[in-house]
Amino acid sequence: MVACNLTFILEEKPAVSILKRYDPLNRPVFLTCVTLDRQPLLVDLIHPLIAAYRHVLNLGVIVPAWVILPDHLHAVIDLGEGSLSDTVHRFKRKLSAVSYGRNHTGRLWQHRFWDHIIRDQADYNRHIDYTHFNPVKHGVSVEPAGWKWSSIHRWMAEGWYQPDWGRVEREDDGVFGE
Repeated sequence: MVACNLTFILEEKPAVSILKRYDPLNRPVFLTCVTLDRQPLLVDLIHPLIAAYRHVLNLGVIVPAWVILPDHLHAVIDLGEGSLSDTVHRFKRKLSAVSYGRNHTGRLWQHRFWDHIIRDQADYNRHIDYTHFNPVKHGVSVEPAGWKWSSIHRWMAEGWYQPDWGRVEREDDGVFGE
């Protein structure tokens, strides 16, 4: 029997990522990108973010829903014939290039991203709602419409949501004591 030094094998890092992503082939994708160490940078980088967003739109990507929070963003995207990995890579690179030196220095993003290929209409609806409700979930707003950096405003203008959708009432109503 030959002994194998597993510690050495596990400590080596592959030169290239071995993660394989499946392109969704004309199906929408729910996407999450997170800043390095969850640094709350994104709201301060809103103008570079808009430039990166437009760059991706020029590639033919459709983004029906999105939200930008201080340390991460969510989007529901339709790539058409495009590659998911290439699209996210181009978005992240564009944002880093446009914002570097102006608003920050150093690495901006965590490696990789999280994605979920939308299965059906119910799954699509759940992920649109999740995207729009995320500012409430993370405590940056008491209602989705109260957060400026979200596509919910367009969805409300088009009549898909009522103005009070997702509002969370405070249990104590700010009143303490008798």
